[in-house]
Amino acid sequence: MQAQIKAMHYCLPTTRLTNQELEDRFTAKAIKSITRMSGVKERRIVTDGITASDLAFVAAKRLLESYHIKAEEIDLIIYCSQTGDHQIPATSCILHHRLKLPEHCGAFDLNQGCSTYIFGLATAEGYIASGRAKKVLLLNAEALTSIIHPQDRGLIPLHGDGAVATLIEATNDDTGICFVDMGVDGSGYKHLIVPASGARIPKSDKTKIEIKDDSNCIRTDEHLYMNGPAVFHFSIYKVPEAIQSALDKWKITIDEIDLVLLHQANKMMLDQIYRKINVPVEKQFYFSETVGNLSGASLPCLLAEAWRSGKIAPDSQTLICAFGAGLSWGTIIIKWPKDILNASDASIEYNESENESF
Repeated sequence: MQAQIKAMHYCLPTTRLTNQELEDRFTAKAIKSITRMSGVKERRIVTDGITASDLAFVAAKRLLESYHIKAEEIDLIIYCSQTGDHQIPATSCILHHRLKLPEHCGAFDLNQGCSTYIFGLATAEGYIASGRAKKVLLLNAEALTSIIHPQDRGLIPLHGDGAVATLIEATNDDTGICFVDMGVDGSGYKHLIVPASGARIPKSDKTKIEIKDDSNCIRTDEHLYMNGPAVFHFSIYKVPEAIQSALDKWKITIDEIDLVLLHQANKMMLDQIYRKINVPVEKQFYFSETVGNLSGASLPCLLAEAWRSGKIAPDSQTLICAFGAGLSWGTIIIKWPKDILNASDASIEYNESENESF
């Protein structure tokens, strides 16, 4: 059996953080410089009391309702996030309860940072190919702004929050997730990290001490840290090489791909990657200017918006690639069916009234 993406829906917080607000917090010169590199002019952020899983719940609920999918039809739920509700239990189990999924439906979490959509799709594809599931609900959600120091001028202007629900179903034709390639260079794990966030470095008074780096970015060991130059170097050198290696392995060229979607890290980085793998402008698509970098929810949000915008045609092929923490990366080619469903026209705005108590 092949695994096919049947439907998607995304949900964004209603609160907007504009560049003008950031210029007031930092300086106009600093924000304008970052904007030229990132392309981000506005981002959606969660406010107190709203978690990534709340956004995921609303996205999943709307998807199931829009496409008339019954809860008992779901065989597996995979929740992908770095900002789960608790260390224990898995947030997927909580969402399983909130969505009223059946007991036969399995549930587990994945945490692979910005690459997690590729790893999640590959996992769902494996369950379907083995016959262990017919319908998988993949949820990617991040509230990364909640673990970034408010005075970290290197990260605050880049990131936003959001959630995406993807329904993956078994199909017996030759469409769906056709090629999967993933990789990891674990030696770079320190380049994107929250040091005091687990058992290795327990939280203490010491981990709450503010640190100011050479760029005047402020954080503590309990906040997200990014080695910007190292991550940028990895992205513009390793990622194009990995994409080309995957294409060579599959004996397919960029000319045979109709749309190439990349994790929305920042505009300057994506432009360089597109240029290195010779992707023409008409096969490119961006969606970070008004939402920011959503980390693990970035690529699925981009894919869902491309679908909503009519960029995905029936019987076409889309290459998607994500890369980030770990350091990790992955590439997938999706062949869309001739009878591709219309994108959901449900609202993408989070609504507290839909966030049912539990």
